[in-house]
Amino acid sequence: MYNFLTKKGQLMAFLLGAISTIIVLVSITTNSNKHLLDAPDAAKRATEIADTGILNTGINITTFLLVLALAAVVIFGLVNLLSNWKSSLKFIIGFAVLVIMFMVLKGSAEHETVGKIVETMKEFNIDEGLSKGISAAIKGTVAMAVVAVGSMIVFEIINIFK
Repeated sequence: MYNFLTKKGQLMAFLLGAISTIIVLVSITTNSNKHLLDAPDAAKRATEIADTGILNTGINITTFLLVLALAAVVIFGLVNLLSNWKSSLKFIIGFAVLVIMFMVLKGSAEHETVGKIVETMKEFNIDEGLSKGISAAIKGTVAMAVVAVGSMIVFEIINIFK
């Protein structure tokens, strides 16, 4: 399967996209009311156009392909992870470090109780747990960005002296 996908994967992805595009275009042209789409006020009547169901095929195909791609990534990732256990050890350790870092940051995060952010939290119905999770995710992203930039600088300096 891997050899087949490496040889024919791009062609298959292109053909799948082309076929999906053709299906959407055929659906739009056969189900559309020519007078509705060609009218000078078509942009103003966008909700009326959307209510005709013209765009549903495109949205459904896109959703299906997205779910299919995500499932393939998860399935092939797990198969590769389990089949190459020793070579996957770095990934497993890195993932464990990220999970532990997130848990530590979430545990140490404080729930905001004053300021403009409280109004925004009330507006979007964000509770204390979600607030701490958002704070931990932001802090973790900043920490990983700092580590990434720092490692780029350090490794470039090391490469200069090689």
